Amino acid sequence: MTVMIRLSGSARANLVVLVVVSVLLTACWQSDGDAVPTPPSLTFDVPVESTVDATSSEAPSATGDDSSVSTEPTIPVQETIPPAPTSLAPVTTTEPIAIQELLLRGDGIGSAVFGAAPDGVIEYVTSLLGGNTGDTGWVDNFAFAACDGTRARRVDWGVLSLLFGDLSLVADDRDHFMAWEYGRIGELGGDPVGLRTPGGTTLGTRIVDLLAEFPDASVNPGEEDLNSPPNFYVSDSFRGLVTGVADDEVVTVIFGGRGCGE
Repeated sequence: MTVMIRLSGSARANLVVLVVVSVLLTACWQSDGDAVPTPPSLTFDVPVESTVDATSSEAPSATGDDSSVSTEPTIPVQETIPPAPTSLAPVTTTEPIAIQELLLRGDGIGSAVFGAAPDGVIEYVTSLLGGNTGDTGWVDNFAFAACDGTRARRVDWGVLSLLFGDLSLVADDRDHFMAWEYGRIGELGGDPVGLRTPGGTTLGTRIVDLLAEFPDASVNPGEEDLNSPPNFYVSDSFRGLVTGVADDEVVTVIFGGRGCGE
């Protein structure tokens, strides 16, 4: 069995000195030609430091008292794993894209602004509402109303009409988009249903809600003698007709831009 002895620094120094002395004595005895006697036995105390097997399961106490070492088993800490986040279903809307896109404004409708070329505007609205329900083609400026300029055109998608001409407040001497109408006098609603302003005003909106979006709008009773029905006015390019002036009366027609006969 192999015994490992660890020597302290001072013990190693003493051992070296004793070995040197022993060698010198042996040399002296050999120089006399006599038989070399057995050198005297050298004894010395060597402090021994015990080594600890690295594989031992118990480490000694720093004070030499093993009773200080805890023998209780270590209880592993169980981490609480949070539940996986619940994925939210995407918000969907059943509102037609045409309703979202074709907002009614005083400077146009949707992405089509007054002054734009007619063919591009018609193609744009057709892509959202499908084929038109009526088209006068280019006709004399008095063919369907008293329009400025020399010619005019009206294209309908149900109760939505786009007006084109070669003279208006936004352009002169060229064909262009100049106005729109949504709704029909004497009717309420109709396809395309639901077109609205950015703030939500549409056909059937109550006067009180109209004024909530347009606080500066005026609501007028109209003049029966002049065949002028009750109406509302926001600006020269945004106005319309209503059933009356009370809060619960409703919008029946909305005009954008300056059309014919105005």
